[in-house]
Amino acid sequence: MVVRQAEESVDIALALDGSLLVRLEAMAASEVLADEGLADALPAVEGLSHLLYLAEAVRRGRPVSPLELETQAEVDKLALCLFHRRDRAAAGFDALIERLFYRFALARDLSPELRARYETANRLALAFARGLERDVRAGRWHRLRSRLKRFWGGTLMAKRGLVQAT
Repeated sequence: MVVRQAEESVDIALALDGSLLVRLEAMAASEVLADEGLADALPAVEGLSHLLYLAEAVRRGRPVSPLELETQAEVDKLALCLFHRRDRAAAGFDALIERLFYRFALARDLSPELRARYETANRLALAFARGLERDVRAGRWHRLRSRLKRFWGGTLMAKRGLVQAT
């Protein structure tokens, strides 16, 4: 993501690898968020999450930390996957949690600060995700949507509060 702040405006752009876009465009819409498409879809979803979240923060005149951006992106990836798999989300919840929050590898050359940020965001999002499990298993999509919306609209402190409340 590229951010440029001028006196009276903020320009935000998202750059995605061309080969990633080619692979995504070659998939049917139903395949993008399916298990086979996640390796390509998740980086794009994360980038879009950052872009939209930052644009909304700028619109509201609210500062956003890098940890808040990363935490929200982790939850956004889960939300999109859950709603895409709505008819089988309850049965596949554990596998999805495993895929999103445990089966990933951070680049080895990350700075300790970046590594700590990604690991903290992962832990916060995972704790929030675990709190959503009952709603997913019971098919309470309206309640799930409401909880996700509250999380999206909250500051990092509010997100931590929602994590603790789950």
